[in-house]
Amino acid sequence: MRHYGELNQNTDEFARVIQWTPKWDAGAPMPQVFSNGYKVYLIYLISTPDPKWDGSYITMVDNTSETTYPLALVEFSASTFRFGIANDEVFCGLPLWNKGLLSYEAHIIENSNWVSELKNIHKIHPHYNEKRWKEKKHYAFLFHDEIFEVIATDYKVETFYSSFGHLALEVAKRMNED
Repeated sequence: MRHYGELNQNTDEFARVIQWTPKWDAGAPMPQVFSNGYKVYLIYLISTPDPKWDGSYITMVDNTSETTYPLALVEFSASTFRFGIANDEVFCGLPLWNKGLLSYEAHIIENSNWVSELKNIHKIHPHYNEKRWKEKKHYAFLFHDEIFEVIATDYKVETFYSSFGHLALEVAKRMNED
């Protein structure tokens, strides 16, 4: 377990690793993000270890081909996200690195500064409701070459055996349904 030093877990921002399934491929998860302002969708390649793999070869994944892969589709009840930011070679430079963030893991950011910032922006709205903000969680996923962060009230995970393109079309269909 990582020691957080003088961290006050009641007020200081920190990351908490959460159990996440299905686990993404560590080498090339190839995450893709889609949003329509009400939902945020995340697609990634699921880790499927090859029991015959001896380390002498690599398997190339082509997200532009019609090849089918085991893919996860996560639908977040959310309207805001961040994607990109950094890769695994610079994760140790992230502000929360010594506060619970771990490579290739899913996290909830407790006492999130980002949630606080958004909440302060929205406080001027005449129908602002503090209770609605208590339901929002800040998730952070540290992939190999990207970080995906989203503030959401809920999520649903589905798995598919599909090409990236066909699953992207399914997402587009879902974003444009009633």
